[in-house]
Amino acid sequence: MDFEQAPDDFGYIVFDRTDREADARRFYMIAWQATLVDDGAVVRTFGRKGRWKRVITTPYPSLQAAWPFIRATVKTRLRHHYRIVESG
Repeated sequence: MDFEQAPDDFGYIVFDRTDREADARRFYMIAWQATLVDDGAVVRTFGRKGRWKRVITTPYPSLQAAWPFIRATVKTRLRHHYRIVESG
């Protein structure tokens, strides 16, 4: 996936990080979703698998405006040893 330009069909990316030695079983999902108030929002859902999850919604006027934030988040997750398991 090329992260320099926002793809027209971007919907979401799901990340997974499993490290048995550190007892880490985590997930992270970042998505672009339409909202009733704004043109759209970046929705981040993350937490420990099988436990609580946290959801943070950040409104943006367009996917192109949100793309630098999405791209930085993807790079950070990959740097922290997450792997992409699904995208759409």
